[in-house]
Amino acid sequence: MLAARLYGAKDLRIEEMPEPEPGPGEVKIRVAFAGICGTDVHEYFETPRATHEPNPLTGATLPQTLGHEFAGTVVGCGAGVDRVAPGARVCVRPIRTCGVCPRCTSGLSHLCTALAAIGVTSPGGGLAQYVVVPADAVHQLSDGVSLEQGALVEPMAVALNAVERAHVPRGGTALVTGAGAVGMGALFALKARGVDDVLVVEPSPSRRAAAARHGARVLDPVTADVVGEVARHTGGRGVDAAIECSGRQEALNAAIRSLAAQAPVVMVALYSGPVTIDASVVRLAELALLGCEAYPDGVFERVIEHMAAGRYPTDGWLDHIPLTGTVAGLYDVRDGRRLKVLVDIPAVGG
Repeated sequence: MLAARLYGAKDLRIEEMPEPEPGPGEVKIRVAFAGICGTDVHEYFETPRATHEPNPLTGATLPQTLGHEFAGTVVGCGAGVDRVAPGARVCVRPIRTCGVCPRCTSGLSHLCTALAAIGVTSPGGGLAQYVVVPADAVHQLSDGVSLEQGALVEPMAVALNAVERAHVPRGGTALVTGAGAVGMGALFALKARGVDDVLVVEPSPSRRAAAARHGARVLDPVTADVVGEVARHTGGRGVDAAIECSGRQEALNAAIRSLAAQAPVVMVALYSGPVTIDASVVRLAELALLGCEAYPDGVFERVIEHMAAGRYPTDGWLDHIPLTGTVAGLYDVRDGRRLKVLVDIPAVGG
């Protein structure tokens, strides 16, 4: 079978490898679509995190098949699997946890101190024609939820977790900084919760257009005074919460200065290094700075429910590329030429 294998920074190869077979408690999936994520961009252009020899939790080493956002059809089940059957359309919750650290045992397994992810730091990966995963990682897609949407469940779960941590009241106002895939997911999640007044800050014209198409008020941080515009829009009060999805220091500070008193900013973006904030602004308004990592139990299911209800449209922000175009797709995502990219995985022999 064909797979996109990462050997090191800027060294990704589309190559043949043996087709995997499921063992006890495992499921084999014929992958249909796999997303390119900001994490994949970091893995490709920077030092890959899968260079542990081996990964302490999973044993993964380079080369690593990339792809942790994917969906497909079950084609085989190992002994003891009764969660799904061949023919089921599924997506995969890729995180793997130790189960024994204090966070795991206190119900916060998504914050496991040894957290790993299929397609990043765990064997396998969705940028391949077939993948074998633990049965407890698969989630069956509802009728009416396409495999294309299924490949978006993982990044939409990241965004939904951020929005749920923000606790914006129905009818409230929210700010989203960055209109990449997670920013778009935050927009959809806010609207699904009854928050229709959403301001999105994004420098890319095409990304602003995508956010505006789906009901956001958009601001260009290059030409607009974001904090001033938010103040005017909210009558000086500020927004009920901000979701920071850009990973940029200036966006984080604009979000902080746009908040109402005692409101939170949820930081879901990946940051390449330390950032500086004005702590006095946080103190004087009693603001809350909240981190957000992955997604706790139940979030995947809620995303699938929202998708089945039509709350996650794909028009205007999603592009498809072939598996052979994966490297070009990584550059496109990094450089902002595409908002969200799904890789179409070809059938074996196709």
